[in-house]
Amino acid sequence: MTARGDDRMIHADRALARRLENLICAEFRRLAEVGRAASPGTGAECIEVAGGVALWLGQGSPLNAAVGLGMRDHLKEMEIERLETFYSNRGALPMASVCQLADPALFEMLARRGWALTGFEHVLAVELDDAPPGPESVVDVGVCTPEEREIWSRVATSGLADGQELDPAHEELGRIMAARPEAVLVLAWVDGEPAGAGSLIVDGGVGWLSADSTSPQYRRRGVQQSLQRLRLELARYAGCDLAVTEAAPGSDSQRNMERLGFRIVYTHAEFTKARPVRS
Repeated sequence: MTARGDDRMIHADRALARRLENLICAEFRRLAEVGRAASPGTGAECIEVAGGVALWLGQGSPLNAAVGLGMRDHLKEMEIERLETFYSNRGALPMASVCQLADPALFEMLARRGWALTGFEHVLAVELDDAPPGPESVVDVGVCTPEEREIWSRVATSGLADGQELDPAHEELGRIMAARPEAVLVLAWVDGEPAGAGSLIVDGGVGWLSADSTSPQYRRRGVQQSLQRLRLELARYAGCDLAVTEAAPGSDSQRNMERLGFRIVYTHAEFTKARPVRS
């Protein structure tokens, strides 16, 4: 990783991608473990497959997907078949989030087996020594106390619902994420009301910012950027050299992260198998 001038460019090679994909896999394993303890009815499970992992957090969970695939050599097609079976046995469409630097053979296998490209997600990073301090927080932000974790769960799922009726699967995911003992959960408050939520995972010198959520009525008031700034400071304090997050291409979240010095290091291609294999 190298920073270059004012652009704060990080060289995105396969070594960096492997490092970050391994951290995503580790977090999925932890989510399955927490899910089994906090919500045993979900049947939470995580399997090792194709160099990555596949996660199941119950029917309809937005995190039911495989990650980290194809980041090692000697990929075998039977592993993709095993991945497909893992989800089809649970009545769900197989889904995967694949790093663009994965083994090219993986993309060939997915195409041959009837997987379709359904979207993209950028992975953005910033070296913390180079990250600008950002503007002062314009809302009250702080780390959750144990008593506030239930509030965090409600705010996180409210933001995901985007003003729509709450989905039980999203509510379940919020409870599981709030129960992670290793996660640093942060809340933003506006006029004494909880307005936004986010989490920080520190692992291997990396601070991973995730679970960003702002309740619809508090958007465009600096909530997300205040939460981001706090987590960057917490990551620095924890000794991290790198901070990482994900954002949909062209989204407000991407713009907010770029204002804090984040730059795209690679992109995940989202795949779903929605049709049978042709013989």
